[in-house]
Amino acid sequence: MRLIRTERLRLVPVTAANAGMLWDVLQEPDLRDYQDLPNLNRAQFLRAVGARPTRFGPGTVGRFEWLLHFTAPTSPPLGWVSLRISEHDRLSAEVGYSVVRAYRNRGIATEAVMALIEEGFHQADLARIRAYCLPENQSSRAVLKRSGFEAEATLPRGATVQGRPVDVMAHALEREDWEAQLRRNRQATR
Repeated sequence: MRLIRTERLRLVPVTAANAGMLWDVLQEPDLRDYQDLPNLNRAQFLRAVGARPTRFGPGTVGRFEWLLHFTAPTSPPLGWVSLRISEHDRLSAEVGYSVVRAYRNRGIATEAVMALIEEGFHQADLARIRAYCLPENQSSRAVLKRSGFEAEATLPRGATVQGRPVDVMAHALEREDWEAQLRRNRQATR
């Protein structure tokens, strides 16, 4: 995994060395409102992160996470983004993301997700990226729409959040569609 830079952000790979920072971010109370976060204590979480793969490229599987920071070296964590690649389908991944309350509504999630889309399609040679969100999570749905995802279906009881089954909306972005959008954007700026 590598450091990813955008205009305003640094996406720092989560490793055993900085997993404690991600643990602290995940303790923000409202991050669990819409997400199925692991029910682990700090020591279990640190061990789990330490066991994750560190190489991100074609054919790799596992969970890959990045902490979000502004470009300033002293910026606190703003949230996180992740890609999860399954052994069953190494050409597709699931994106996850969250921004802590103090930094929401600034376009941070969209900027980070778009950077991670590019990383997934270029570095891991993915063909498709999926995302799931609760239908009532309007902010997340807006991030996905701005990032080029298309809503595909609502999955009844497709996830568990805070111990209860919930419906989720499935979204997808195909590599070909993303590349076509990039070409259109380049032509529009000429």
